[in-house]
Amino acid sequence: MLEIYTAPNVARAVLTTQFVRDELLRCFESANREFMRLLGQPVTDEALKQQVRQFVQGVFSQCGVSYTDPTKEGILAAIAECRGNAEKMMGPQGTGIIQHHYDEMMKLVRQL
Repeated sequence: MLEIYTAPNVARAVLTTQFVRDELLRCFESANREFMRLLGQPVTDEALKQQVRQFVQGVFSQCGVSYTDPTKEGILAAIAECRGNAEKMMGPQGTGIIQHHYDEMMKLVRQL
């Protein structure tokens, strides 16, 4: 069964930029798992996790954002870049998936 990402409901004290960054990884893994299913391309969880981590670290770097100690603004920049890349890659068929995952991440970012 495909697990679709939902932002966790966490206490404000737990909500750090590092926590949100880690949730971005989980969210992006979920979105990419959905994309692969939509495209009929099998992928293992381990391969997907590794690809997503490398991709997200690269996006943080491209945006000039620290991956290890991100800021709220840096996370927003990385999310915008990830969203733009996903929209280019998936086109209209990915719109619903992208919007759902973006909305879930913004629930966390707004609380920072």
